[in-house]
Amino acid sequence: MITQASKQLGILSASLLLSLQLHASSQVADSVAPETASGLQSKQAVTANDFMVAAANPLAAQAGYDVLKNGGTAMDAMIAIQAMLGLVEPQSSGLGGGAFLVYYDAERKQLTTFDGRETAPLAATPELFQDADGKPLKFYEAVVGGRSVGTPGTVKLMADMHARYGNQDWASLLKPAQDMAANGFRVSARLAGAIANDKERLSTYPDTRSYFFSADGKPLQEGHLLKNQAYADTLALLAKDGADAFTTAR
Repeated sequence: MITQASKQLGILSASLLLSLQLHASSQVADSVAPETASGLQSKQAVTANDFMVAAANPLAAQAGYDVLKNGGTAMDAMIAIQAMLGLVEPQSSGLGGGAFLVYYDAERKQLTTFDGRETAPLAATPELFQDADGKPLKFYEAVVGGRSVGTPGTVKLMADMHARYGNQDWASLLKPAQDMAANGFRVSARLAGAIANDKERLSTYPDTRSYFFSADGKPLQEGHLLKNQAYADTLALLAKDGADAFTTAR
């Protein structure tokens, strides 16, 4: 089981800007849901003989399933799943955030947890979330934009887990999401709802406005074919140069 707690960069390969920021007032943060609920759906229980994948989006589940079917490890599948979720579920997950990972080794009966959460930027100061007069910013003034973004940990976590537990080629695990980003995927009902519910803040910046809205300014609808070349390029760079490419100045 992998629990994602993502905080996204202000780039197209990152999250919607509605992500909850832990740096803001805890009293305010406790009253704001990190993601708008998209409803409940009943699912039929299933069993499996060899392996099973569960993910928030069927495209991500398929990416992980294909890895396991081809002999990959659970961690290999996780990498493929996470790369795909960053594309198709940007409101919840992404390369620009952090993650916790819980790994159970059935043979050894051993449970291990890994902390890949993002950290405060090196240049952060106690005044980061104050205005020019030293007063605390309003919640969404602090949340929306690059001010509240932490230093990402997800990609490093993915790479460390691959080195420790993987057996498939690193680049091959990123390829499904890379190809889908370049060729496009169909916007899910959940993503369409998230865009519509947060259209005011998503309209603030040119990049998010051009990516999540149609040419006439309307939120993207379910079924829209959405391409993300920036995300594809990011994955291509990671595939070529490894995880350090994500955090090394060029």
